[in-house]
Amino acid sequence: MNRLATRIVFVLVMACAAGIPAARAQTVLLFDYVGFDYEDPDLNPALFGDVGDGYRGLGEVPFLDVLLVTDQTANQYTYYFDGLTATARNTFGGGTIIVIDYATPGTLTIYEDSRSTGTMADYGTNPPGAVAPPTFIDGTAILVGKLTNFQYIFNTGTNTGSFEADFEATGGTQLGNIPLNQRIGWTFAGTSGNSNTIPTGYDHQVDGQTFLNAPTLTRTGTWGGIKARYR
Repeated sequence: MNRLATRIVFVLVMACAAGIPAARAQTVLLFDYVGFDYEDPDLNPALFGDVGDGYRGLGEVPFLDVLLVTDQTANQYTYYFDGLTATARNTFGGGTIIVIDYATPGTLTIYEDSRSTGTMADYGTNPPGAVAPPTFIDGTAILVGKLTNFQYIFNTGTNTGSFEADFEATGGTQLGNIPLNQRIGWTFAGTSGNSNTIPTGYDHQVDGQTFLNAPTLTRTGTWGGIKARYR
């Protein structure tokens, strides 16, 4: 079963599960994050992931690996990614399952900002705006990375989804703390959903991690069978 088939199964399983990413089972985490996503530019507001739409995300980073020197008590850690543009949008299951591919690479940055003297992150509404992303990117960029092979799968029947990309550490003030042979091979992944707590103008609430090895899912079918089921 290829990567797309495996992840469609994952999204379907999420409809019956608690909505926790399979990546949580991994013990080698580079960082954990929670936040919201939105599209900018949004060429077709009625259609998420339309070809040409830009995909962005921002939020907080409650955990970072000990490779990075951090202090969650004194500082707030936030993330922001951009640069992703939807290049393909395909549907399965009569339109219930949406698969969006972003061929353009994106950039993800983690910032450190003092809780006492800095500006605390504020999601505001209808990003981009006066507070978001500005209050998420006004600290010190401690880690910068490149996102490639980004793919988003969304189940419109349950309003849940997942996304995944390859992550390579490329910059930031603490890049030197990560050994050269550990800067590639990471998977940036997470789950998304809709809830009453999503600020106006955002698309989904997201929760995910960047980990060293992709999760292994239980598989009980063939790719041909899955494709037949969702045609």
